[in-house]
Amino acid sequence: MATVIAPLIEASGLSISFNGSAALSGVDFDVASGEVHALVGENGAGKSSLMKILGGLYSPDAGSIRVRGETTRMSSVNDAARAGIATIHQELNLVDTLSAVDNIFLGKEVRTRMGFPDRRAMRAAAAKVLAQLGFRATPDVLVGALRVGEKQLVEIAKALLADARVLIMDEPTSALSDTETQALLTLTKDLRERGMGIVLISHRLGEVFAVADRVTVLRDGRRIATLPMRQVESSSALVSMMIGKDFAPPERTEADAPQERPLAVDVRALTLRGPARPLVWDVSFAVQQGEVFGISGLLGAGKTEILEAIFGVSPYRREGEIHVAGHSRTIDSPDRAAAAGLAFVTEDRKKDGLVLDQSLEANLVLPSLSRAPGFPFYRRARMRAWADRQARASNVKHRSLAQDSSTLSGGNQQKLIIGKWLMTKPRILLLDEPTRGVDVAAKAEIYRQILAAAREGVTVIVASSEIDELMLLSDRILVMCEGRARGVLTRERFSGAVLIRMASP
Repeated sequence: MATVIAPLIEASGLSISFNGSAALSGVDFDVASGEVHALVGENGAGKSSLMKILGGLYSPDAGSIRVRGETTRMSSVNDAARAGIATIHQELNLVDTLSAVDNIFLGKEVRTRMGFPDRRAMRAAAAKVLAQLGFRATPDVLVGALRVGEKQLVEIAKALLADARVLIMDEPTSALSDTETQALLTLTKDLRERGMGIVLISHRLGEVFAVADRVTVLRDGRRIATLPMRQVESSSALVSMMIGKDFAPPERTEADAPQERPLAVDVRALTLRGPARPLVWDVSFAVQQGEVFGISGLLGAGKTEILEAIFGVSPYRREGEIHVAGHSRTIDSPDRAAAAGLAFVTEDRKKDGLVLDQSLEANLVLPSLSRAPGFPFYRRARMRAWADRQARASNVKHRSLAQDSSTLSGGNQQKLIIGKWLMTKPRILLLDEPTRGVDVAAKAEIYRQILAAAREGVTVIVASSEIDELMLLSDRILVMCEGRARGVLTRERFSGAVLIRMASP
């Protein structure tokens, strides 16, 4: 008689509610040794709530958890750690004033025989795992000086060095380029071969098909299906299960092809000098009105820095010229940028994109107060109706315009940010990682909004770590490598292999 091996972790009938709204209803989930079990669903489907229960952050209202066959109560993160569970959270949990090494070993420092922190051993271990992930900065760098993608690698290294048997990865590649993503997926396969159980939450379904053995689909807090990956026909079939209806991915049409129009943005010999070295060096490009212009590159290539310079919020010394709408403007503040018709969706929505403790209505109207109905005299009912129209147009799923923005799922926060900037009726829309942490259905909605804005004459400049995203949206793509421009590709020359090769040192 064959021995039945208990799953590393098994959840039965988990339910949890927040403010009277059910986030999970009777969900079963398990992961076995040497398995990658993917968890997919729309933003707000309950994925993160389930993982936070397994990781000890939330206590369920009902249900049970067994670890290697024994019922276990997860009442804290320490309980999860003792059970051998480590989590890479989508929302980063790092201390900006500490180094990458100190963050990785915070609370679990390696010590010498005398009881002192063994910094040499910790630095060596951190450097090794960070190198596997493609981290280029020194492990001693302050985390606060890192970009979001680099912070994501530190968060991943922190979990990998926790000596866990179950690794929960909640959107681990959301801020990574394709190259860094491939390094992480290769490492994931290696960890599976070593017998680790891995839970993968990802909106990038290509990753799910690449590494997952099974997939569980959640919708509205309920488990819809658990299937071996070999039984899933396609990404579209998986998305259809997630949303409960047939899904058609967005496609460009002839109407999306740009017409010959005046230049909207002309960047000439842009150089941005950091404290130690230039972060962007002698970059030039021009974008015409109504064009979608992509910027591609690895982490640290200079994509974000270029957008910040155009919007006038770059912290670095700028050389070169930036011409907007046919003539040079000195843009050195968000106010001047907005007056010139620019809008900027930043990569870090929680830090720079939203006032999290303010309502949806306040966030939506904040950049557009001078355009509000009745300005300068505000009528609350008209303001609320104005904000409500944009929330509906952007398909932001919410209970009330009065609820705090912090209560929205990540994808709905992103749609809220894009919606608030579209309310300003921009002439130039700058997008930095516009679909980071957003589910496939929401991505499709955002893509349609971007293409619709371009058809209406809005100039769009989008920096993204997702090559497929850039190739879908863009008319041309500028490829950056270590702060320098490697060239501009037109649509007929688009190729994932070519883009990766050009972006690589």
